[in-house]
Amino acid sequence: MKLTAMLSYANGEYISTEKLAIPIASDIVGTIRGYRIFTACRTLGDKVFHLDDHIDRLFNSAGAIYMDLPQTKDELRGIVAETVAKNRQNQAGDMLLEIIYSGGVAADNGVAPIGPADLYIAVFPLKSPPDRWYREGMKLASYPYQRQWPEVKLLNYVGAVIAHQTVVKKFGADQALFITPDEKQIVLEGTTFNFFIVRRRTVTTHPLDGRILAGITRKVILQLAKQMTDIAIKEDYFVYNDLQSVDEAFIASSTRNIVPVVKIDDIVIGNGRPGVVTQNLSEVFKEYQNNYR
Repeated sequence: MKLTAMLSYANGEYISTEKLAIPIASDIVGTIRGYRIFTACRTLGDKVFHLDDHIDRLFNSAGAIYMDLPQTKDELRGIVAETVAKNRQNQAGDMLLEIIYSGGVAADNGVAPIGPADLYIAVFPLKSPPDRWYREGMKLASYPYQRQWPEVKLLNYVGAVIAHQTVVKKFGADQALFITPDEKQIVLEGTTFNFFIVRRRTVTTHPLDGRILAGITRKVILQLAKQMTDIAIKEDYFVYNDLQSVDEAFIASSTRNIVPVVKIDDIVIGNGRPGVVTQNLSEVFKEYQNNYR
């Protein structure tokens, strides 16, 4: 599907995704000062997967950085539904929606906004990750970095870009994994995903302690895993050296679902192949999505 056939929402109007742009002069606080939040969600048929969770996280992010929003949750939900419906006329496949709140016009001080943020919803065809990631597993490279305002989904990916420009290239990896930039080397999250390890059929991920993002897919996985009788689940800390003794590892995000990880830097995870727990959990997640439609 060409972007010219897709419609995005631009602060009250609909425009071709190909022509979507944020006007700098009237968005100094967002474009120049970097005062922006967003969420990335996908459709499953005519539904947006866990839209309410995405909206809740957006509003929580706004509250954390003192951003005023021009819509209520119900109003935003209606705009998203309308955006999906308009695109469904020309788009049969699933879509990626990037829901963005950008700072808007600056006050005389050049920093503070004079009013609520502006809303943009950029709509794209949903692109699937490479099939080999699911068959053979993906490779990660570790990078010492703590995101600014970690519990907020900011439009600031400088650390992720630098990681891809450095360690990802160095190790020939697919993505980067953040660890704390101190002697503890606590494993945090990925550039655009949450991270999980498996040891003796126990699935572990970093707790929501203000140092990682509360991923929507992460939340669903934890709920599904608790219903499975053959595995245990916990939110706990683990460090970089622990990766040498784990049985399995995987990442999770809204656009990728569950993807097995077989190598991190020079560390081979388990036997170097996607593990049974990861595969079983992935099947449970797929079934959940199929029933969600």
